[in-house]
Amino acid sequence: MAEKEQEHLRIRLGAKLLKKIDAAREKSGRTRTDEIEARLMESFTRLEMQEVAKIAAQEMIVELERRARDLNAETGKMVDFYAALIGRKENDK
Repeated sequence: MAEKEQEHLRIRLGAKLLKKIDAAREKSGRTRTDEIEARLMESFTRLEMQEVAKIAAQEMIVELERRARDLNAETGKMVDFYAALIGRKENDK
């Protein structure tokens, strides 16, 4: 199996966080380093997904606003038609 290309990094972690990492590591079967790396990668993936979701939501809002304008225009045409129709009926009396 090929060795992963790695850089060494020394960090200090609080006791509570270290306990959480160790509990997760035991549950997942990973080494402490692999657990920390996996969680960091997950956090970046989550941030990327949030950005994609934000862009998609903005695009949906633009589309919904366009459809609302179109619907309002069509509704206005229908109101005008109905008013003209009522006007004709009133004139026919």
